Amino acid sequence: MSTNRRARRPSHTLPPATASARTNASSSSKRPSAQRSTKKSAAQRRRARNRFLASALGAIVLAGALSLALFDRPSSAGYVTTSQNWILPRLDASGHVSLASFHGRPVVVNFFASWCTVCAGELPVFAADAAALKGTVAVVEVNALETGNGSALAAQYHLASHVSAVARDVGGSQGDGLYQSLGGTGTMPMTAFYDASGHLITTHVGGFDAASLAQAIHQIYGVTVPA
Repeated sequence: MSTNRRARRPSHTLPPATASARTNASSSSKRPSAQRSTKKSAAQRRRARNRFLASALGAIVLAGALSLALFDRPSSAGYVTTSQNWILPRLDASGHVSLASFHGRPVVVNFFASWCTVCAGELPVFAADAAALKGTVAVVEVNALETGNGSALAAQYHLASHVSAVARDVGGSQGDGLYQSLGGTGTMPMTAFYDASGHLITTHVGGFDAASLAQAIHQIYGVTVPA
């Protein structure tokens, strides 16, 4: 007696191992794309960070340049405030005043400011002595540490027509670059005495009257102020 056996068709259902492999293959095919995306994001972040750093550095450089422009304007304009080689702008006039231009003559530099009452008291004395000594000793009036109207004070005593020159101090913290280089600390008036070669001899802090200024000029330069 024969028995008919039906041949079983191969099942088309993938075995679990094969299905898992496909899943892993699908997952692995997506992984490089995600990695590329992550690398791209990191590169973008680096570029953004570099752009930020470059911008920050540029801002720092610009701030430094502006700071120099603001606080060192006298030097960039051709003015010098060193005690032995100064060049200052004229007060209320074009041009400049320099220590070198008086070479061969002693120079007395007197600092004044409109707020200084002692300055107002001694300016007529300097103006009178400058007129009497013209050609022998140069007298330069320098408006420094000004917070008001130094030009009006200079005009009140006709300084421009009596002294050798009237200048404006520049630089420093408050228009006092030369004043500071000569040792000024905020007290006015102050006077500096130079020899005929432009070398600083001494400075004096405080006011002068006619007698004390004539005495100082005689002691320092051996010059008598004409009566």
